[in-house]
Amino acid sequence: MRENIVLEFWDRSKFLTIKNKDYLDYAKKLINGQLKEDIGRGDITVNSLIWKGKKINAAAIAKQDGIVAGIEESFLFGLNIKKIKNDGDKAKKGEAIIEIYDDAKKILAYERTLLNIMQRMSGIATAVYNVKGAIGNKCLIAGTRKTLFGMLDKKALSVGGALTHRLNLEDSILIKDNHLELLNNNIKKALELANKSNKAKYIEIEAKNEKEALKSAEEIIKLKSNKIFAIMFDNMDTSTIKSTIIKINNKIRDNNSKKRILFEASGGINEKNALEYSKTGVDVISLGSLTHSAKALDISLDIL
Repeated sequence: MRENIVLEFWDRSKFLTIKNKDYLDYAKKLINGQLKEDIGRGDITVNSLIWKGKKINAAAIAKQDGIVAGIEESFLFGLNIKKIKNDGDKAKKGEAIIEIYDDAKKILAYERTLLNIMQRMSGIATAVYNVKGAIGNKCLIAGTRKTLFGMLDKKALSVGGALTHRLNLEDSILIKDNHLELLNNNIKKALELANKSNKAKYIEIEAKNEKEALKSAEEIIKLKSNKIFAIMFDNMDTSTIKSTIIKINNKIRDNNSKKRILFEASGGINEKNALEYSKTGVDVISLGSLTHSAKALDISLDIL
């Protein structure tokens, strides 16, 4: 099925779990770096006011409705945590997300960093949920590499129901305008060179207009390859995308080609116009705003 190929091409969510050592190491490094930066040589407020060994109960409370993310990552802080919500659950304003019973000094010192992680990840997951709601159809959405917390942002996208796109530059080949510029905008040569790579199963090429998209499709059809190809319509209007996809599909039929070419729309897509783009015939719409402009979900830590 085409949807299975789309998921294979653009989704790496199965790797984004602390059960995966690479993700676990990345998450630990990020969290420990954030803690070191925030705490410095020690929390002088806590050390001045709170006596050693005092245990407290606390809870992370949602201050607005949203989709919860960062639960799995919260356990990496080494606190005694009981989860009330799971990643991907809806939280209503006033509901507890996690409860903590641990040393007061430790909880208060870690509070800001813990909330920063949960708020950002939950904000991204909520943004995804809102865009999916605005679309209301089967077109899939994806994030981009415009991230702040790297793979944690990608995990949050997945929790909200979006595809991850590439996790990093070794994930797949994506031929963009700057690559083409260095090859004198020779689309044929770019695709031939990409096709020779033994490391890449997935090849995507960016097109800024109908002419580039049709040329890309023409060259993909000619290639002898068992790789999976996609064309990204970059900052193109919806009517042009729709008509171009029809022309490309006609090219495939006219050439009796068995190649499947996947389609992505990207650039300038947001919650307001996502529905319009989702109806063009693309397999995926990608939104950098899901991560580069994510608004943190309001969460506070309350002592019980």
